[in-house]
Amino acid sequence: MFRRSILAAALMAAALTPMAARADGAAIANKLKGTPATLWDLTLVRVEAALASWVGGKGVSTFVGSDADKIILYVYEEGGKATKAECKALIDRVKKAGGIDPKTGYPDNPASDYAALLNYAQIDQFSVDESYAETADSMFEVDAVAGGGENAVNCKGPLVSAEVTYPTP
Repeated sequence: MFRRSILAAALMAAALTPMAARADGAAIANKLKGTPATLWDLTLVRVEAALASWVGGKGVSTFVGSDADKIILYVYEEGGKATKAECKALIDRVKKAGGIDPKTGYPDNPASDYAALLNYAQIDQFSVDESYAETADSMFEVDAVAGGGENAVNCKGPLVSAEVTYPTP
């Protein structure tokens, strides 16, 4: 009886133990290579690399996301002070890095450096939108978090605007 119990337990353990995946790197690479990336995908990568380069480091984490036709620039400083002023300073840092005056909310040029990341030689911008770069600027939002834990402060707003809101959880 004891041997049957041990045998049954061993069989159950073997059945419930996940089988080791048989790695086939070539199959994964071929699948990924066979799936075309869009210019939207490339844009998100370009924006994320620029944001990390221009704003990230020294305790500031960055990443980029999208929601429908919006590009969201996320900035997080866990070690920062959990204050509204510190949160707004993070948003200001993102704006300054892209050539936008945080006080007025307007770019130094007709459009920001972030909008320039949506430029591609194969796109006739005028046929898409007569004010392509300015419209591209309107697609960006900034979402920042200053401090960590329960006391962290979140703020957000459009990239090209002086508006900053402090949503409550």
